Amino acid sequence: MSLNNYTGTMEPRIGYVELQVSDIERSLTFYQELIGFRVLERDEKTATLSADGNVPQLVLIEDETFIERPLRTTGLYHFAILVPTRQDLALSLVHLAESGYPLQGTSDHQYSEALYLADPDNNGIEIYADRNSNQWERDEKGGYVGGTAQLDVESLIAEIKDSKWDGLPSGTRIGHMHLQISDIEESEKFYVEALGFNIVAQDALMLFVSKDAYHHHIGMNMWAGRGLPSPPDHALGLKVFTLHFTEEEYQSAKTGLDQLGYSYSEENQEISVEDPSGNSIKIISRTF
Repeated sequence: MSLNNYTGTMEPRIGYVELQVSDIERSLTFYQELIGFRVLERDEKTATLSADGNVPQLVLIEDETFIERPLRTTGLYHFAILVPTRQDLALSLVHLAESGYPLQGTSDHQYSEALYLADPDNNGIEIYADRNSNQWERDEKGGYVGGTAQLDVESLIAEIKDSKWDGLPSGTRIGHMHLQISDIEESEKFYVEALGFNIVAQDALMLFVSKDAYHHHIGMNMWAGRGLPSPPDHALGLKVFTLHFTEEEYQSAKTGLDQLGYSYSEENQEISVEDPSGNSIKIISRTF
């Protein structure tokens, strides 16, 4: 799809994110009371959360064998929660400030405005709202120009008016994933050549790709170094995330994975595969 075709409305491309956590009760308190998710299902060691009380978006798993994720390994940089409006973002900002929970930063990325923090297991989280796509700046290659300008907090908070924070609003989705990777070239081969994503931003240490001409569905960086090893399977942090593909995209991805020699398994129209940095993905065929 041409980068000129994004309309600002689309089906979610990121489905749900599974995290391995050290203390599920502590994580549930954080994700419900501070972030605003609602519990769909839970048992002693697992919980499924949702913004709208219907669609799974975050799965938490606790196990006594989990260990700290080693430093300088691949995996989650952050997962990004996209709220529908600027007012929703402002409400989250004020709620977090009033709760006394530390933010790691705030940014104006040109195409979006964002808050950054980490959960109790140091999993990175971005909460963001998109600007209207007709305001997104493009570079000479047709990709999107991002940035890390200072967030206009005063202007943002002015959006609140008389509204009150009441958790994540309906329409919230996982907007994108940002991953620490070991090799840009290998990641480009996997995500672009095999899976059919489009490059929307790139430099020597960073690669952003998307479908639907979005500013990015998957961000990747080598800011911690090239050639990082994967963490152990039982390390805290990202276990898997899901991608939603159309049937045509799904079949094309299978062909691409086969032709480029990537190993994967398939069951019930769902591909399980690891990217070249060891990040686990499930690709689900959906009717859009």
